[in-house]
Amino acid sequence: MKTKLISCISTKNEALWLGAGENIDYEFLDFSYHANNSKLHSRLQEIIDQSQDYDLISLACGNCSNCSAGLYSDRVPLLLPATSDCIGLLLGSEEQRKKLHCQNPATYYFSQGWLDYGRNPLVEYQEYVEIYGEERARNLIGSLYGRYERAVLIITPGIKNINKYRQKLKDITTFFNWQAGEVIGNLNLLYLVVKGIRGPGTVYVEPGNKVCV
Repeated sequence: MKTKLISCISTKNEALWLGAGENIDYEFLDFSYHANNSKLHSRLQEIIDQSQDYDLISLACGNCSNCSAGLYSDRVPLLLPATSDCIGLLLGSEEQRKKLHCQNPATYYFSQGWLDYGRNPLVEYQEYVEIYGEERARNLIGSLYGRYERAVLIITPGIKNINKYRQKLKDITTFFNWQAGEVIGNLNLLYLVVKGIRGPGTVYVEPGNKVCV
C-alpha cells in the first residue's frame, strides 16, 4: 500500500523517528500556515487533490482552528487523528490533552518540533521589538500570552540533546516569569496515523466524503 503522509512540521521529528518506510511519501507543512486557518485548509486540500494516485492519505496533524473540516478526497481514503491540535497527537489522545488542560488551563505546551521550527513567544516578542519598539512589543505579547502561567515541554522518544530544548524552555519561562515543567508524550496515536492503521483515536473518511469534525 502506497501512503501519502501530510504532517505538521511540529510533529516532523516524531514522525521521522517512527520511520517512513519505502511505501510512505512525506510532505511537511511550513509552520507559517498556523497563523492563517483558511490558508492552512486550502493548502491541505491542495495536497490532497495532488495525491490521488495513492492508496491512502494520512494527515499527521491535529484539527488546528478547525482546519480539517470539509476536507475532501475524490478517490483516496483519508486517515486523520481525532485531536483538536498537535498537542493531543503528541500526548496520545484528545482525552489526555483535555485532562491536562483541566488540571492546569494556563499551560502553554511545547514540542521538540515547535522549538526547532516554530515561532515561540520569546522569538515573537523579539520580532515585535524590532518592528514596534519595546513598550508596544510588551503590550502586544502580554495581550497574546498574558493568560499563561506555565510552560511544559512534551518529552517524546528520539529527542537528541534534550538539554538544548530544556534551555530553550528555560529562556522562555524566565522572560515571561512562568513556571516550567515536563510531561512524557505518547506516540501511539501518531504511530497509527504514520503507518496508516485504523484504530482508537483515528478518523477514517471514505473517498467522496467530506471530513466532519
